[in-house]
Amino acid sequence: MNANRLLSLILTATLTGPVLAAGDDKFDDYFDTQMKAAQKAMSEKRYASVKEKVLELEKALTRADPDYGEKSQWAYVLDFKRFSLYEMGEQEAAVESCRRTVKVLASNDWPYLAEFNVVRAARRACHNMLAYEQSAVATTVPQHEEAISQIEQCFDTVSPIEDDSVLDNFYETRATVYLKANAATKNKYQPQLFDTLARADLRKLALDEDPEFAKIMKTPAYLSFRKDFKLPKKNTRPGINLSFHSSDAR
Repeated sequence: MNANRLLSLILTATLTGPVLAAGDDKFDDYFDTQMKAAQKAMSEKRYASVKEKVLELEKALTRADPDYGEKSQWAYVLDFKRFSLYEMGEQEAAVESCRRTVKVLASNDWPYLAEFNVVRAARRACHNMLAYEQSAVATTVPQHEEAISQIEQCFDTVSPIEDDSVLDNFYETRATVYLKANAATKNKYQPQLFDTLARADLRKLALDEDPEFAKIMKTPAYLSFRKDFKLPKKNTRPGINLSFHSSDAR
């Protein structure tokens, strides 16, 4: 289903009964109605209601589309599920949902189709959550490296038809992941940390409002790095065309 059509239907659909058969247009009507209700509940921060709606939709999609063919529908459901679980304090369930989401939405990603933007958005959000949660509990270098892998997958999940701004919400996690990994490895990840802070600064994301980042951004080492820092001409995304990317981020 085209993502623009889905968004339009979510905003305009009226209540219809569920017809849970793959390939039936009525299923799309049912889906859109339920998503509209979930979206309204989300805007009102009624997360228990959001969870209830998306769990119903998840069951319906499992019956109607067990092979995950309608990836945009799955993306909406799984992303709402992740968010509602986390907001309700069900952190472990949210993380497990993220692991499933990046697995089932990863294949057949068509970079030049706008309908996959919502799929990529869901995957980015999940990789970001997995990176943040892993970094928060990491006590060993391999655990920090897993957090790095997750946040770099987040930043790699971008299509040429998407604007770089889709990554803006994830710079803070990326900086946090590298800050903690750097502390655990005697400054091994200082270039990546500085790179992230410099890119965020250029995008005016105000990471310097965080006291730890602000302190780093005043150090002579960072100021020297920042003075000479330039974005690649053809790609402004972190991790790309950087020598540390392939070895440290995977």
